[in-house]
Amino acid sequence: MAAVSVFPSSRELGPALARIVAEAAAEAAQGEGGRFSLGLSGGSLVELLARELPPALSAAPAAADPARWLVAFCDERLVPPEHPESTCGAYRAQLLPRLPPPGPQVLSVTPGLGPAAAARDYGEQLRRAFPGQQVPVFDLLVLGVGPDGHTCSLFPGHPLLQVSPPGNPVTPPAE
Repeated sequence: MAAVSVFPSSRELGPALARIVAEAAAEAAQGEGGRFSLGLSGGSLVELLARELPPALSAAPAAADPARWLVAFCDERLVPPEHPESTCGAYRAQLLPRLPPPGPQVLSVTPGLGPAAAARDYGEQLRRAFPGQQVPVFDLLVLGVGPDGHTCSLFPGHPLLQVSPPGNPVTPPAE
């Protein structure tokens, strides 16, 4: 059952979120496949997880070992990893060095390919990482929401939110 928790600030949220990630990692790693798949958005979430997740993992069971993790990014931009707008680059600089080696497997876009080819390549990485799944099912997605309500670089009211590719009809969720 889902639970909703409200925190007055990121200082209070951070340790609780880090515990949730560590617990989910330990649980998933003990399950079938022995792997924890984690999708992350960027923005202020990077700094929060870089600060709070390493201590939480130190207190977690050995099954939470980041070597058993697969990490993908939910709002990556098509820029080199050293670019300040790169979500992957931010995590590689701030969080990944603070995790025990060898660290997680990380899926990332290849900016030199151009938009269409990079999207195909990332899709192929996801297909290889989630064999037999038409749509990848992650163990945990951690998504921030901006003050304007955006998440994963999807901004409320933006015209691109009304576009549906051919063969992908928009349907309401099942109740």
